[in-house]
Amino acid sequence: MKNGKLSAGLIYLSANNRQRLIHAVLKKLCIAPSDDDYDDLFQEGCLIFADAFARHPDPVKNERQLMNFAFKRIYWRLLDQLRRINKQTATTVLSLDDDQQSADQVERCLTDDTSQHPFARLEHASFMEILWRACTPNQRRYLFACLWLDYRDSEIAEYYHVSRQAVAGWKRGMITKARQIAARDHFD
Repeated sequence: MKNGKLSAGLIYLSANNRQRLIHAVLKKLCIAPSDDDYDDLFQEGCLIFADAFARHPDPVKNERQLMNFAFKRIYWRLLDQLRRINKQTATTVLSLDDDQQSADQVERCLTDDTSQHPFARLEHASFMEILWRACTPNQRRYLFACLWLDYRDSEIAEYYHVSRQAVAGWKRGMITKARQIAARDHFD
């Protein structure tokens, strides 16, 4: 791809307030302007737009098609990037299966509101904290692999070297406890 087309894409983006598209993608991804990564992700979105502009067959005549194409391309590329970042952070920062981690360290990561760990950012962090405490060690393993590692049940079974039926049992038990807690404490 030639630099001329990429440059033309950036110039096209900067004209007529088309940068709103990048802001809309970031909003859909729940990235607020106050987030630390907002400016970096905005710049990344601009570069992805330039690439989409260069790849589109006739970007100037079919602006609506270009904007739809670019929106989807930016959204999926940024989402992939965010998932990679979160997965790397989650797996390198803390492992709940690590015997070297003290229960106190794990507890601080799960309950600290200023923590950078994904559990601390969940909308219903207090619910997750109560659920975490109520779960058995195997159910905690399921929660960890599901929420932090973003694994499906078959991947969880492979990760822990157990059968899928065992993972399904962990999941059923965790869901039952979650429903009991929600009914008891009226979490919605």
